[in-house]
Amino acid sequence: MTTTGRTRTYGGSGEGPTALARLCLIVGVSSIALVMIAGVLPPHARDAIYWLQRTLVIASVLTLLALLLKHLRPARRPEGLTEVFVYSPSLFLAAWVTGIWVGVFVAPLIPLLALGSWAVDKLRPR
Repeated sequence: MTTTGRTRTYGGSGEGPTALARLCLIVGVSSIALVMIAGVLPPHARDAIYWLQRTLVIASVLTLLALLLKHLRPARRPEGLTEVFVYSPSLFLAAWVTGIWVGVFVAPLIPLLALGSWAVDKLRPR
């Protein structure tokens, strides 16, 4: 991690909000592996792993939603952030695996809101 002025760069994942959004996407989607691991554990450990996975997915979805609302106007979004919003429905699968219904409904909503904000920005008279 290097600091350049007011933003931070995390390897090749972008700066600031873009890096955070990519990290949320990676953590949320890779949490599906926790469900596979939980399949071979005893029942009490399995429940703990399921709750950990649910927490990771909900935190990822809510963070992406907060980033979208903070950077609602596409013209003012950091570079690469819109691309992450486009890939965010992949969190739908992670939410669906353990039945996190809030995530199931909100994950596909993020790219639709991003598309809607883009359309409003393009159609608004200058």
